[in-house]
Amino acid sequence: MATILLIEGDQQLRATIAQSLADAGFHVVTASHAALGVRAMYETPPDMVLLDEELPSVNGEELCSYIRRIFDIPIIVLVSSEQGAASAHFLDIGADVCLAKPPSQRLLLARVSSLFWRYGRKLRHNFSHGIDLDCEAHEVNLGDRTIDLTPTEFRLLNCLALNSDRLVPYAELAIGVWGRQGISPGSLKFYLCSLKKKLANGCDSDFDLLNQRGVGFRFVPHRILKGGDFYQEGENKNQKRSHYARGRRTIRQS
Repeated sequence: MATILLIEGDQQLRATIAQSLADAGFHVVTASHAALGVRAMYETPPDMVLLDEELPSVNGEELCSYIRRIFDIPIIVLVSSEQGAASAHFLDIGADVCLAKPPSQRLLLARVSSLFWRYGRKLRHNFSHGIDLDCEAHEVNLGDRTIDLTPTEFRLLNCLALNSDRLVPYAELAIGVWGRQGISPGSLKFYLCSLKKKLANGCDSDFDLLNQRGVGFRFVPHRILKGGDFYQEGENKNQKRSHYARGRRTIRQS
């Protein structure tokens, strides 16, 4: 069953659309604002997102751009007018379809079906650095080993892995993992350390989780060369070895 995430601030409209999609056989997850929507995406990445152009605290443009950068899934934006400048802008930044509010049930379902046909489904992330995240079963496989993670640890790893080699700020991680800001860096570090211990238990991996103190965390792929040298893609051997050593020091000192 395909999962559709609906991010809509209007309670009545949210309930109406959710019911229409559920009646058509879809599994619908709803969120009343952007932060809860982002948390839901990292917990169980949806097959499609429907979002309103006007959301509390974070505007629809920022959220649409963020989703498109991380996920390869269809995005439908609910707008006041399909012919307006806002619709054109949303299409420019990654939306697939803009529908005027409130959308008719027939048109909505036709658009959803069309987009699913174009995209297909993907609920499993197979990363090139040796880790496999099954978001449907909430299962993590590293090599031939299955890692037992808590829901919070799973969302944290999923958030970092999907943002591979990008420094993810603490505030963004807090929204992705807990659905709200205000989580202390100390709490984030606690979960990162727990996650690192579970991933490192008796198994070598070709990635690392680094903490840049006072800023955020980073999922860093690297390769293991003959002789045991570690380095990242895109740099020469000496640069990579130095970078990896700096990263290891960062973890020990933080």
